[in-house]
Amino acid sequence: MSIEAYQFANLGAHEDLLEDLRRLESRMREQLGYEISLIAYTPEKKDISKK
Repeated sequence: MSIEAYQFANLGAHEDLLEDLRRLESRMREQLGYEISLIAYTPEKKDISKK
């Protein structure tokens, strides 16, 4: 997997999903004993007009 093929997912308008991620990060921290950061990526849409 090449990181260049992905971009950050825009979850700003979906506060409920962000809160789910935060709760899961907290649960993982409690069970594992160290910080976890979950990052949402999405496949980058290629703009063929730039070719």
